[in-house]
Order: sequence, then structure tokens, then C-alpha cells
Amino acid sequence: MRFRESAGLVLASCVVFAVACSEDEDPVEPQPDPPSVTGVSATAVAPGDTLVVRGANFTSPPSGNQVRFTNSLGVSNAFAGSEDSLEVVVDQDATSGAITVTNPNGSDTGPIVTVTRGIGDFFVFGGLGASNVLSLPSPTATTRYLIIPHGTNSSANFSNDYGYSIASSNTAAASAQQRGPTRRAAATHMGIREAFDAFRWEQARELAERLGPPARTATPSGAPAESEAPPYLPFNVYSDLSGSTSDPASYDQVIADLRYTGTKCLVYADVDTSLNPANNFDQIHFDQLGQAFDNSIEATNVSYFGGYSDVDGNGKVIILITPVVNRLTPGGSGGFIAGFFLSVDLYSPPQVPTGTSNQAEIFYLIAADPEAEFNPGIPPFPIDFAAEENISTTAHEHEHMISISHRIFNEGGVTQETWLEEGMAHMAEDLNGLHDANMGRADIYLQDPGAISLEHSTAPLNQRGGIYLFLRLLADRYGEDVLRDIVQSRCTGRACIQNVTGRNFYDLFAEFLAALYLSGKGITADPRFNFTSIDLADYGTVATFPGLVGVESVGEVRRSSGDLHLFDGSVDLDTDFTFTELNPGVRLRNAVVQVQ
Repeated sequence: MRFRESAGLVLASCVVFAVACSEDEDPVEPQPDPPSVTGVSATAVAPGDTLVVRGANFTSPPSGNQVRFTNSLGVSNAFAGSEDSLEVVVDQDATSGAITVTNPNGSDTGPIVTVTRGIGDFFVFGGLGASNVLSLPSPTATTRYLIIPHGTNSSANFSNDYGYSIASSNTAAASAQQRGPTRRAAATHMGIREAFDAFRWEQARELAERLGPPARTATPSGAPAESEAPPYLPFNVYSDLSGSTSDPASYDQVIADLRYTGTKCLVYADVDTSLNPANNFDQIHFDQLGQAFDNSIEATNVSYFGGYSDVDGNGKVIILITPVVNRLTPGGSGGFIAGFFLSVDLYSPPQVPTGTSNQAEIFYLIAADPEAEFNPGIPPFPIDFAAEENISTTAHEHEHMISISHRIFNEGGVTQETWLEEGMAHMAEDLNGLHDANMGRADIYLQDPGAISLEHSTAPLNQRGGIYLFLRLLADRYGEDVLRDIVQSRCTGRACIQNVTGRNFYDLFAEFLAALYLSGKGITADPRFNFTSIDLADYGTVATFPGLVGVESVGEVRRSSGDLHLFDGSVDLDTDFTFTELNPGVRLRNAVVQVQ
């Protein structure tokens, strides 16, 4: 009996415990209700308008509620509201269609809202494929749209072509008709000068990464000279395109005599240039070069880009004219190396081998060669032509000197990416009133801006024309102080552009492509799309492709490149556009502007 009673007590205890456990179990928390959209304050809006969205279950704060205006890029966060009402500014990239409200508790689709725009209004459409059709109105018989497919994937290879298609249709022109001709990307314009520049910046990066900053402490440019410049000096001049800037075997040793002494520079000429006086520069040419640097170039570049080092303590830049530069250009190369600056000259032995560095801020320039005596394999350099070329090259190379010296002395050796470094040097030409070369490069770029990435790492000729125009437009929009901010920094490439503007690089790029067509045409006064310091028409005309409604347009773009298509509409009919990446990977977006 006692045993049974004990067992009963144990059983009863277990039952009580089980009940207690059940009573202590946490109840299931009810889930918050998703947002519900019941109406809007207006069914026709324009970008920048305030729209009131009515409904229920909107979260607090209001900014936690996101309103999408059909386009994947047309998204705005509410700036005010309550549980049943939101106020939101219609995004620039909004497109017509049903709005969608999303918050942490879910999403809901609301009524259709028509987004209206006029001539000159710009937006970017991010949708691809048949489920993301863009509908554009054609209110008049002369309505015309500029549509710019462009690549925005920073991970895409800058040299790869990515195919795209633009299918268009309305009730007057059925879709799925024959394709238009395929546009293949043009060849990259890579001459010997551009190849050499890419090589020397790669050498500069390797040197800075391996050695860090030069051992000597940089002093501000402009310090007084300690003594008079020697009338003759030996120099090491890089002479082997297949060599290394850190290898003494890649250099020729020359003797040069002093031909000009100025406040900011010393001009030396290789004694070999005086062997045939009739084919050499006259003293007036040496004076013109030195005075151009002393009286204009140096002050202009320092004003726009900042100061630079003075490793030899003489307060002056050395400019060396030598036929060794002439001989660097291979025969039949279709271009020539006009001159250069090397970062190795800012270092001293034992950091770098003896025979490589001149331990000074120095440029190397071509010698006059009207009879091609120094390098018979390339065209001659008439005296006046070479003199003008040297002034332009000095302005260009001085920017490189400022940039490189700042970065290796003050920023731990983080050198700029080649495409942006060269773009800044072309801006130096511009700011010094030297426009001819930039006009030529820009014209090549404008002939096919979809054929070359603005971020092409080796900066071929057509890319240089594009990055010059891009920087010129940024300086017009944001002020020329952005140039100094880029040079006097540690950032590289896209990050520099984003730092000084506060904008996404690819958003700026889309606006730039539109400006290539819109600038100066009176279509819009928006400063995003108008050059103010130059007349773009002087630099060439951007290529456009005709778009026919009902005929599929196809082409290829690269990362940071884009094509321009002009589509004529049909009166009183909406035209539907479907954009497709034929070989995905470039993250295609399409800038759109009604231009007529």
C-alpha cells in the first residue's frame, strides 16, 4: 500500500509539473500588419511634386516607408506622415504606373500614377525585360526622345563589349519586326604615347608600393636657390621602352648646357642638339619655353592643382630638351612620345640605383629635328612645331609632377588611376589655354562614346577625349576647386569623383552622356547638361543612331560607356520600350530625355 501511494504521488507531481510548464510557455507574438494603400492625392504628378499616399499600417518614422514609382530607380522615402498617410516627393526617375509602398512589415501596390515630363526633362530607367516596359507619350507629330543605354557595373571588365537591344512598339507599328543593323564597337585608339604613359604610371605605382615615400623630405616649391645653376650638367635619360625605370641599363647619360634661367625653372639642352645649329632651337625658343612656365604655367597649375615637392632644394623645375626623347618613338608607330616626367627622379640612391634618378623635379622634352636626323624612322619635327609641342607638354607633365609628388610624399604612395591621372593632365592643358590637342581627342571620343570605357585603365586616345570632357563638365558644374580636391587626396578613380561631388559616379556619367547631345542646343538650361567654359560644338558632334519604332535597335556598350539613340514617336500614341541585355553583365541602364 505504501508503495502504491508513493507511486501515485510521483504521478501526480509529474502531472502538476506538466501543467505548470504549459502555463509558462511564451504566447505567439502577433505579426504587424503589412502596409495597405487605398489612394493618392493626385493621379498625375511631375518629378519634384509632393504626393500624399493614403492607407493604413504605415510605420514610424515616416522615412521607414519607401514609395516606388514603377521604375526600379524611381524610389523615394516619405518625409512626413502618420499611420494612415504619407507625404513623399516624386523621385526624378519616377515613371508612370502603379506605385508600391514598402516598409519592414511588407508591401502593397496602390493606384496607377501618371508621371508627366516636358522637353529637356531627364531620367534614368533601370528596368530590363518584358516585365519592365517603359511607356513614353508622343503628344505631337515631331516628338523625339533621346535614349542612352549605358553600362554601370563597376565589376565588369572595362574592355569587354556587352550587347543590348531596344525593342519599341505602339499600335501604329507592331513590335517584333526585323532588327536594325548591329553596331560593333570601334577599335581602341592606343598610340605609342598612350602606351608609354600607361607603362610609366604602372612603373610609378610599383616604385611607390615597393619603396614607400622618398627618403628625403619634400619642401615646398618656390624655395630660394642656394647657388647659381651650373652651366653644364650630366643627366640620366630613360631610353629603353622595353626596360624598367629602376634599371640603370635603361638609361642614356647625356651632358646638357643651361639655356634659360628663370624664377621657376631652368631649361637645359642636350649638347647633341647643337651639333647642327641650323636645325636647333634658337635662344628665342628656349626663352619662350622658360617664360611660359615662369609667367603662366607654373602659377596656373599650382592654383588649380596645388603645390609640389622640391627634392633638390633649388626652388625650380628642370626642363631638359634631348634627342633621347625623339629616339624613344619606334619607327612606323603612327604617333610620337612628346615628353615625360618620371617619379623615380624624386628618389635618391640607395633607394633607387645610381644612374636612374636625377634627384630633381625634371621634365624631358623632344628636340627640334626638322630633317629627322635624330630618329629617321619617324616624321621630322620642324622647329616651330616642336617649340609649341614642348610648351603644351610642359603644362601636361607639370600636373603629373604635382599629383605624383603630393601622393608619394603626403599620401603614402597611393598613386592615381591612369585614366583619371591623364584626364587631370589634359585639364591642365585646358586651364593653360592649350586647346588644340583636347579638341582632337574629344572629337575621336564623340564619334563613338559607346566604344570605349571612360575607366579604361590604359587611357587610350579616345578615352582621354572622353575623360577630359567629363572633367570639364564637372568643373563647370561644381567649380574648378574640385580639381585640386582630386589631386590633393588619397582617393583613386571613381571614389575621387564621388568624394568631390557627393554623387554616384554612374549617375554623373549618365548626365554627362546626355550633355554630349544637349549642350548648347537650347533644349534645357539645366547646368547638368550644359558646358559653360567651352563650346562643345568646337570639339565635334556626338554620334547618334536613328531609332525606328517597331524595329529593334541593337548595339554594344562597355562599362562606363554609352550609345545615343534618337527615336521619333507617332502622334497621340504611347510608345513602349523594352530593354534587354543580350549578354548580361554590364548592368544596363537607359537615360531618357524628350528633346523635341
